[in-house]
Amino acid sequence: MSWTFAPDFDAASCAALEAGKPVIYLAPPAAWAVRPLLGRIPADTAAGLGTLILAPERLQAAEIQVEATAIPALAPVRLAAGLERTGRLVRAGRARTLVATASTAFGLLGRSALDLSNLRRVVVCWPELHAALDSGADLDALLREARDAQRIIVTSHDTAAGDFVTRYAHRAPAIMAGTVPESPLPPVRVAIVAGTGLERAVEQALDRLAPDSVFIWDASVAGAHRWLTHAGQADVRYGAEIGEPAVQLAVAIDLPSAQALEALQRVAHEVLVLARPSQLGYLRALVREATPLSVTGEVDRARDWREELRRTVRQRIASGGCDASLLALGPLFDEFDPALVAAALVEAETPQQDAAASPDMPLWAHLHLNIGRRDNVRPGDIVGALLNAVGIPKEHVGRVDLRDTFSLLEVRAESAEAARRGLAGVTLRGRSVSARFDRK
Repeated sequence: MSWTFAPDFDAASCAALEAGKPVIYLAPPAAWAVRPLLGRIPADTAAGLGTLILAPERLQAAEIQVEATAIPALAPVRLAAGLERTGRLVRAGRARTLVATASTAFGLLGRSALDLSNLRRVVVCWPELHAALDSGADLDALLREARDAQRIIVTSHDTAAGDFVTRYAHRAPAIMAGTVPESPLPPVRVAIVAGTGLERAVEQALDRLAPDSVFIWDASVAGAHRWLTHAGQADVRYGAEIGEPAVQLAVAIDLPSAQALEALQRVAHEVLVLARPSQLGYLRALVREATPLSVTGEVDRARDWREELRRTVRQRIASGGCDASLLALGPLFDEFDPALVAAALVEAETPQQDAAASPDMPLWAHLHLNIGRRDNVRPGDIVGALLNAVGIPKEHVGRVDLRDTFSLLEVRAESAEAARRGLAGVTLRGRSVSARFDRK
């Protein structure tokens, strides 16, 4: 028995799409699940921007842009990356479809770089996540400006965005592309990763779990090229269609629908889902239990350190305050390659571990969180998110200092970056969490 994703577009929904009337599309918060809907949008004959797709987060916007680019009727598809550049592309008529977050689109509107009066349709992806990320006001403002455009609402559950659907798509036909099951599915493992770290996360997971046979489920348009490193390996296969033969481990590199997850559990002894922080709530609604698995290793931490170093150097160069240092280093540039001089300076500035320090003495980092007592958050909520949502070991979590409007959190240094990235987008007491290192 095999499974493929094929939503049922009935006559009423197809007629509404063709006529430019509101439509509701129920699907899990994953870009791959939106592609069948985008493929049903009629091709625009008029020039200029015709379709605006609003995603809750920049990562989701980028993933949706990849899916939409594969649909000729929507081309050219642009991702709103930078207000000035995007404004120039839209004004020049070089974007028939624009994918953006609500805040970015609102910024373009404020610069008069986005004319919504002639827009033919707006696709709002998961308004319930917009509300959780405090971009609901921007979303409402954009829809007021595009009052004559068709509204296509993508939501993960018919009640999750009830008020929004009532305002903008009342009594519209609904396309059931994926719903939450009445009874939870069996437990799965879950790892929280960013989209750019999927390949590394898979390698880390396979190293840790050491399965005899693996199926990598990837329903995105990029899936055909993403797993070339596994091509030819007898114990690893990948694809969007789920079928026999059975495997020990199935890895879903994005949030699956309930139906896809059921199919994966039929062919695999164990299922691991690589989810984004904003998808964790939906996954928990699908299963009885989601056991966290950490896929961050030493290589990831080294890569993060190098990226932080490059970012710091770029900022210092951009500030223009290096003239005196250039004069001092000038004679060295005559003796050595400038790249070697720069590397030596980095080594000189990098703190070295004290050889006399006890190797058993843990080093702690401090994170600054944007939630505090006024959000009715308790220390146990933060610790629970670290243990369950992020997968940080209990012994790596230190003191939680709650203040009125923020919190300070102690985390073992080796888990600090994973905690910072994993907490981003997690919702506690109705508030989306953001975390940064507290340098003080």
